[in-house]
Amino acid sequence: MNEQDKEKMLELLSEKAIFGLSEEELAELARLEKDFPALDDDSFELAAASIAMLNLETNEPMPAHLQSKIAADAEKYFAAQKSPAAVSEPPAETEGVQKTFAFEPGKSIWNWLGWAVAAAACVLLAVNIYTTRDELARSSQRISDLERQIPTPTPLTNPAQEMQRLLASNTDVVRSTWGDFDAKKQAFGIQGDVVWSNSAQKGFIRFTNLPVNDKTREQYQLWIFDANQKYPVDGGVFDANEAGELVVPIDAKIQIQKPTMFAVTAERPGGVVVSPLEKVMAVAKVPV
Repeated sequence: MNEQDKEKMLELLSEKAIFGLSEEELAELARLEKDFPALDDDSFELAAASIAMLNLETNEPMPAHLQSKIAADAEKYFAAQKSPAAVSEPPAETEGVQKTFAFEPGKSIWNWLGWAVAAAACVLLAVNIYTTRDELARSSQRISDLERQIPTPTPLTNPAQEMQRLLASNTDVVRSTWGDFDAKKQAFGIQGDVVWSNSAQKGFIRFTNLPVNDKTREQYQLWIFDANQKYPVDGGVFDANEAGELVVPIDAKIQIQKPTMFAVTAERPGGVVVSPLEKVMAVAKVPV
């Protein structure tokens, strides 16, 4: 063991903490560690960590009470660990030779360096935790402020409200009431009306007394008779789920130009392209 080997080990420990070592260098370090067990490589790892943490940005100072406590604890620890004699005088030289002093870095000095670096790392870590916690609190507050600025969505209107809006906002609305297609042959007693606007190409049908249909066997289908069309136009299928008033939007498959009559039939589930008009539930003629 000599001073050159010790310097080589210190160099390897430094490179290991900062850059890492190759396989050959690790093997050499392992050999030297047997000769110098007092040199602790943890001090170098902590030193590298503290240096890397020096670039952390802090927006606010650490509270005075926390800083004072950490400094006091560190001072107590280092006072207990301090060696009684860090510098020793060499024996007197012979006459005629100038006296010199030798300073030998021993185990206590390196251990002190390791603990000093560890304490610095702990202080920086505490600062980082404090500032990160504060930043998270401010971010949470900003999110809460943004949530309060989001407008409350307007509740969706139902078909009955949409029907009243159509009546109030369009001047070309036509309106007719439902009646039996052939009261002598079959009368369902369905009541209600039809509202339609050619300019908006929008309308609604409203019923009372429309029987609840069995969805597995049949669905109701609306037909729009247009003076400019050869066949009735499909106005959509719908169900009567319960007794009482029922309002359904009209879903015309093509543009309507001159409606003359509306009819509701009972068809197979899903509706048909052309109805045989075997079961007409009600009709509503458009007034001329």
